[in-house]
Amino acid sequence: MSNVLWGVVCLDHYPASGDLLPGCGILHNAYHLQQLGAAPRLLTRLGEVDAEPVTHFLAAHQIAVVTADLLTPGVCARIEIAVDATGAARVYDFTPGVWAGYRLSAVEEQTLAAAQHLHVVLTAPVIAEFMRLGVRGSFAGALVSVDFLALYDFDEDSFATALRYVDVAFVGWQGAVDDPVLRRLAAAATATETLAIFTLGERGLLLCEPGSPPQLEAVQAVPVTGSTNGCGDAFISYFLAEYWRRRDLAQALDRGKLGGALATTWRYALPDAAYRKGK
Repeated sequence: MSNVLWGVVCLDHYPASGDLLPGCGILHNAYHLQQLGAAPRLLTRLGEVDAEPVTHFLAAHQIAVVTADLLTPGVCARIEIAVDATGAARVYDFTPGVWAGYRLSAVEEQTLAAAQHLHVVLTAPVIAEFMRLGVRGSFAGALVSVDFLALYDFDEDSFATALRYVDVAFVGWQGAVDDPVLRRLAAAATATETLAIFTLGERGLLLCEPGSPPQLEAVQAVPVTGSTNGCGDAFISYFLAEYWRRRDLAQALDRGKLGGALATTWRYALPDAAYRKGK
């Protein structure tokens, strides 16, 4: 079985504390899936100048990496993260670093084409290559899941187009539950027969299952004792670890909710121990 993860790994900078940590969603997915026994293989790019915190993290947690073209002249991507007094996290000022002008190598394309399960965090640097391979049919042999985040890099039309190559879609919806845009996005998932999960935080989630009308599912609200940073990544990881094994949607949703709730207790996107290991 080949569980491949594809996306931007970056350095998370917390200006309030000065901490600079390995981060971005696909790295958080890799950590959780490794801890959950899914043995993921990560395909990403790092800058040679400042990659050490990330390479140390990967080695410490024994996360398999596609080494071809992993290190590139330049600097890693980077984001700024602010957490307010309620624990709500705000991510801003993404700097692409070595992801500027990103193109896959032949070895990387072969890795993606051979995957049985492929999970992608579809941020701006990755979109063009994802669409190119989708049109080519490179994902035909894989169960493809995509984290669209909060649709920062998509409008309704581009979202619907990308869904043609996606089996499971995750969207962190920040608008109102009764927003007509959400209804249209759900309709796009129905039209492409994509399993789509719109996470709504403590408001629950909107589940769009092929062959069934969209339905709102409740989640148990929990107090945020850490931060909301990483909750979506934990939900997705715990969901996928279960869904890849048995295709049991109800069980996968329960596991995803558990992961999301756990993440509210961490001050960073991962438990403190994840960053300390091997130091």
